Parts: sequence; C-alpha cells; structure tokens
Amino acid sequence: MNFSGQIGAKRYRTRLRPLWRIGQYIALADLFFLLVFFLLLASSVVRISGIRVNLPQAEKVPQAVGLGKAIVSVTPPDKPGLPCRIYFRDRHIDAAQLRRELLTDIHREKVLVIRADKDVPSGVLYEIMNIAESARMESFIAVQPLKEHAETRFVE
Repeated sequence: MNFSGQIGAKRYRTRLRPLWRIGQYIALADLFFLLVFFLLLASSVVRISGIRVNLPQAEKVPQAVGLGKAIVSVTPPDKPGLPCRIYFRDRHIDAAQLRRELLTDIHREKVLVIRADKDVPSGVLYEIMNIAESARMESFIAVQPLKEHAETRFVE
C-alpha cells in the first residue's frame, strides 16, 4: 500500500540512524550553558569603593539598600586641623566639587551612600547629607554590622 498519495512513488530507505544518545547529551549541555550564562548575568558583582574606611558598628539595622548607587567615602584628616578627605567615584574632591558633581551628574542616581570613617566628625556628615538633599537624593550612612552579622547594610 502506498500512503504517500502519489502513484508509483518509490520509497528509499537509508541506512543512517540518528544517534539519540548524543542528542540527549547535546540538549543537556545546551541547558547547562544556558544556566551558567543566566547565573553570570544575574550575579551581583559590585565594587563598592577603593577607599579604605573603618565603618562604625550598629546593633540594629532596619533595612538593606541596593549597592548600585552613588557612593561617597569620607576619611578623617591625616593631621588635626586639616579638613576631612571626601572621595566621590574614587577621586579626591571637596564639598563644593561634590555639590557640582551631584547636581550635574549625567546618571542622576537617586540614592547617595555615605561611607564615612567612624572618626569623621558628624558635622561633615550633615554637610554631605545637605548636599545630597539639595541634589534631590536620599542619603544613607553605611555602617558595619556587629560581629554576629555577616553582611553590610546601610541605615538612613
């Protein structure tokens, strides 16, 4: 019987057979590489800042904030009587330059994370928070959790 619908059609048989076991392994390898690719894209490799800061410790930290934000690092002066050093995007700047940078920033982040050393006077922190407020940004101060906690969180 001829089910092809054509009269007199010849049917050729090939001796080639699909290697189904190899096909299964190729599909499994494809799935594995897609999973690895997704994990690489979804991973959060974030460089906070290259400036070394000794963060203060806090017992209770209400909530965590994502790290894809503008970060300002503040370190105490080398000698007493000198102003504190302010770093924005790992460049040493002063408060007036920080104000200009935040107001004319192309990226316009909405959150400013302040990584201040625990020996920095609070007046400098208030000045930076006022600069952030004038740039219509929320500001958070980075703190180091107590020894029993392993992750860094930021408080408002």
